Amino acid sequence: MRDINETTAFALDRNSRPQSSKVKPSRRRGFNVQRLILWVVLLLSSLTFLALAALPVGREVSAAISISVVAVAFVLARLAQRSWHARTITVLLLAFVSFRYLFWRVTGTLPPVDDLVDFIPGITLFIAESMSFVLFLTSLFVIIDPMKREPCAPTGEPETWPSVDVFVPSYNEDPELLETTLAAAVSIDYPRDKLTVYLLDDGGTDAKVSQANPVAAAAALERRRVLTALCERLGVTYMTRPRNEHAKAGNLNHAFHRTRGDLVLILDADHVPTVDFLRCTAGFFQQDPRLFLVQTPHFFVNPDPVEYNLGTFERMPSENEMFYYSIQPGLDRWNGSFFCGSAALLSRRALEEVGGIAGETVTEDCETALELHSRGWHSVYLPRPLIAGLQPETFDSFIAQRSRWTQGMIQLFLLKNPLLKRGLTLPQRLCYLSTMLYWFFWFWRPVFLLAPLCYALFGLEIYRVNLADFACFVVPHVVAAAYLAQMLHGRMRWPLFSELYEYLQSFHVSRAAIATILRPRNPVFKVTAKGQSVDRDGFSPLAGPFIVTTFLLAVGLGLCAYRYALFPEHRMAIVPVAVWNLLSLILALGGLAVVYERKRVRRQERFGVERPATLAFADGAVIDATLTDVSAGGVGLRVLAQHMGRLDPSMTDMPVLAIHPGEDEGAGAPVSTGVRILRVEKQGGDLVVGAGFAPRGRQDTTEIARFVFGDSGEWDDWLGAKRGGAPTFLGGFLFFATRVLPRLGHVLVALPGALGRMLTFRGL
Repeated sequence: MRDINETTAFALDRNSRPQSSKVKPSRRRGFNVQRLILWVVLLLSSLTFLALAALPVGREVSAAISISVVAVAFVLARLAQRSWHARTITVLLLAFVSFRYLFWRVTGTLPPVDDLVDFIPGITLFIAESMSFVLFLTSLFVIIDPMKREPCAPTGEPETWPSVDVFVPSYNEDPELLETTLAAAVSIDYPRDKLTVYLLDDGGTDAKVSQANPVAAAAALERRRVLTALCERLGVTYMTRPRNEHAKAGNLNHAFHRTRGDLVLILDADHVPTVDFLRCTAGFFQQDPRLFLVQTPHFFVNPDPVEYNLGTFERMPSENEMFYYSIQPGLDRWNGSFFCGSAALLSRRALEEVGGIAGETVTEDCETALELHSRGWHSVYLPRPLIAGLQPETFDSFIAQRSRWTQGMIQLFLLKNPLLKRGLTLPQRLCYLSTMLYWFFWFWRPVFLLAPLCYALFGLEIYRVNLADFACFVVPHVVAAAYLAQMLHGRMRWPLFSELYEYLQSFHVSRAAIATILRPRNPVFKVTAKGQSVDRDGFSPLAGPFIVTTFLLAVGLGLCAYRYALFPEHRMAIVPVAVWNLLSLILALGGLAVVYERKRVRRQERFGVERPATLAFADGAVIDATLTDVSAGGVGLRVLAQHMGRLDPSMTDMPVLAIHPGEDEGAGAPVSTGVRILRVEKQGGDLVVGAGFAPRGRQDTTEIARFVFGDSGEWDDWLGAKRGGAPTFLGGFLFFATRVLPRLGHVLVALPGALGRMLTFRGL
């Protein structure tokens, strides 16, 4: 183990480090007639498409056009999976319906400019719709033809393979969590002389160890001592630095300029790699000398607050899966997939060309990719889960994480706008624009949600529509957009859940977003807390805006019913508003069900397995067992009831657990580790045994990591089983209701107390 600290360790001479390549990719210059003709054809086709969509026709004709287009698109969609041309035509047809809706909005629904009371909220709603429509169009471009890649193993003799430095940056994570990640990192299947693992500890810097606060200084020094000992035991290089400057980017760059590996694998402290990570990714760099990145998915083994509180984690795809299995493969088609901060392999030669990891924004990952893409470097996205990570477990830590992402993407949009960035191709500009525009949802999502209250509460006509126009233009647009989302995202997007995530983030991230717009260089990187827990059921401290919103929407729906009864002549206008209000209320109730957080009883997630095992005792006795579940901390076993007397949780003689290989693993040696019996329960004719890992040394620790987290195929199978088939639009609504309604009883019981605390806090 090498202990590297800037004040005590070596600093590589500049001349001894590999020099970056200054060779720019060749670019074809000069006049290209074919390219000009293609752009002229595309421009004329687009103008014709828009002209047809804007063609003014009567209501009946418009309804007939929309119904016919949607019907044809539904038929073509059956061929879309087998034919790229059918897929493209289907997308264009459904987009045509949405374009007609947009032109109708412009020409027939906006309030007059001289009526400012209606016009200001009306134009605000239209701006929100326009922004989301631009995102809709760029998203269609991004995901219309996603790239499908397979792993690429390194070729040739192992001596010729690129060397790899593994960076695990850490700030305040527990040693127990770090031990799992580091043990798995040193277990990666790659030549030992080509792999070096570094723990980059920003919690034990010189500045922290020598700070004025003696208690904090002692804690930092103890952390450094504990982690140094951990690294010595695992064969990892411990590295820290003098000061905590430039957050994660500064930590990575400090290590980057003091190491030599050809490639750099970056892992977050809670991202545990599989043993085949490099066997699946390193080969891409041998194929393409201009490749700077192979990004893999962030696969999470625990539910986020939405999944946990609604019980959807094992019933449907996680929110992040739409990004990692639908959007990123789409970006990859256009050489636009980008670095996501972890689970990525990067080229040292490419990073040296830009001075290392970028640090002007708090999303250093996407910023680095933007800089390298603009210099002609290439990226690859491999949609295979090669790490297992942890998501924030409390709603406030979830919001803190998303606030940082929002700030970073808005910073990039303002400071390094992809539309103005030199060196990017047009598809890359659209890819980055789409990614950045999404992070303005904090503006349009609350506007969409609360807009019906303008009429329900105040009688304002900000969206001038009657029931007939609603049926002719709005309904076809909603159906077309929903069907497009289902067709392009497949099983990854379920109705209402994406909208729920946006709504839950909007109120709180909007403050960070507005502050960033006003001062784009001010945001500071904040580490996302992991391992936090909820010790009892109750409303999140951030629940206030959601309680108020739900109350207002409930009042608005009641007033819609009141107006419907009292003003028969306005019923054609009231019904669309009431339907809109009802949908908003359903979404708000889903938000309440999430921010009323359930107690979390497990520290680590368990996964079901079925594997033969044995328990061996010091006196030579052996008990046959079946492994039933596994986590980073221990296992569940099933043994015959006759062994009850031998399995006592108070026993001091810790048995050795031998877990035998599965059928897919061949005839390898079993995983062997010490375990401590924690609980024994009788269940029928068997005993259910809970045991915690008690590794006897480095070998045990690495074997446990390999066994629990080492098999990427197992994660892939688990994800496939979890996703299932996407429901229909109506089925998605029903599923949403079955997740939300059972929670509302607990919410309503706790609501008076939450309201009382809110009023007390405000001195009322």
